[in-house]
This record gives sequence, structure tokens and C-alpha cells, in this order.
Amino acid sequence: MIADSDIVRFTQAIERLTAGEGRIGLAVSGGPDSLALLLLAHTVFPNRIAAATVDHGLRPEATYEAHFVAAICAARGIAHDILTPATPIAGNIQSSAREARYALLEKWADTCGLQWITTAHHSDDQLETLLMRLARGSGVAGLAAIRARNGRIIRPLLGFSKAELETICASEGVEPGT
Repeated sequence: MIADSDIVRFTQAIERLTAGEGRIGLAVSGGPDSLALLLLAHTVFPNRIAAATVDHGLRPEATYEAHFVAAICAARGIAHDILTPATPIAGNIQSSAREARYALLEKWADTCGLQWITTAHHSDDQLETLLMRLARGSGVAGLAAIRARNGRIIRPLLGFSKAELETICASEGVEPGT
């Protein structure tokens, strides 16, 4: 069972980011971060959510991971879609995959009537981003790290550590697939 304190923190973050309005789309990869996002959202807002998994077609395991998430969603009665790019990812793979992922999620959210797209970035990601930007010699403006809200993209887990998200998965008996 998810700790009450985690439910309160998540609820407050979502309410602050969405003003309590609109349906919420969850980007869920199958790792502990996004599965904790799914479990928290389902506990707090079961009638306001839908989930999607993006399979970029870059790794053989990705199809399995997408179906793994689909099964978790089906067991909880959560609408889930697997999104795939129409054309293969090319060029700078990381940048192209990110562009494709957000484009797919935006289109999916529009199609499903979702006001928000939620990603599972957490406090450890914040630190990693800051350190990478420092190493690249970013100026003060470049050190802003990850924003909690960027348009319709929201990140309610920035106040959670990766270890806390792993604990949430364990408390619900969900073993991450990745």
C-alpha cells in the first residue's frame, strides 16, 4: 500500500500544476519512475487518467516493455495506448527520439481529450541535469534544470527521489520491467 505521505505529496503537486482541472495523460515506460507515477495517479485520480507507452522501435525489448505496461493498466482498468513513430528514428538518436516521443504524446493527448501530459522526471533527474549542464559550461540561465510545468507537460514527481519511487512500486507489488 502506498504511504499516505506519498499520496499527499503527489496530490498536492498535481493540484498545484493543474489547478485541479482536466484529464491527465501519463507517459509510462515500464521503469520504476513511470510505474510509480502510474500507481500514484491511479490511487489519487483514477477517473482522470489515461496512459501511453512510446515504442521508438530502437530496442528489441521495447515492444515487450510496452505490452508489460499495457497489462498493468488493463489489470487496473486504465486506458492505455502504445505509440510508435511513423518513420524510423534517424540522425541524433537521443534528440530525434525525444522529439518523436513528445510529438506522439501531444497527438495522443489531443485525440484522447487530455489536457495534461505527465512525465516521471524526479529529483535525481534534476541533479543529473544540473551536473550535465555545469559540465558543459552552461551559464546561469542554462542551470535552471527541469521545470515542473512546461506548457501542458507536467512533472509532479520532482519532489520524489528514485529510491522513493522504487519503494512505491514495491509497496504495490509491482516489479518494474526495465
